[in-house]
Amino acid sequence: MKIAEYQLRRIIREAIDVINRDTGELFGFGPEGHKYSDAPEDAWPDLQRRLGITDIEIDEYGQYISNTDYDKLSDEVLGKRRGRHGARERKRLDIDNLLARVDQWAADAGSDYAGDNPGIDMQDVARDLAASAKYAFEPDEWEELIWHFDKDLDYDYGVSD
Repeated sequence: MKIAEYQLRRIIREAIDVINRDTGELFGFGPEGHKYSDAPEDAWPDLQRRLGITDIEIDEYGQYISNTDYDKLSDEVLGKRRGRHGARERKRLDIDNLLARVDQWAADAGSDYAGDNPGIDMQDVARDLAASAKYAFEPDEWEELIWHFDKDLDYDYGVSD
């Protein structure tokens, strides 16, 4: 089946389903930000060129590519997405960033409380304010902070040397 370039461009501009010829797995290209697409539809021609995907069979259901090409496509798009997500998570849970946020939170909470309660002795409320810090962080961020301080404590678990 031969398709003219203008017909191919029209097909590509619509939602594109790239299907693994061997397994039937589906990789969807759709409008930017569409929840059921794996990548924006404008990326398909570029990915096709960069990854050297040339053995494509097209029918009314989608574009079929070999298992090898499908793996290259998946690694390129989804692998980079996982890498970016992992980098964001590492940065979010970085102890230096968390400690800086704790310092900022403490300064803000102290000044807000002192502003609302002029003349208060902060030593009287410091423990209560500190206890509320937990709610300014995600649970995994809070666990990371707790671990950072607890790891330096010398616990005696009743185990003799």
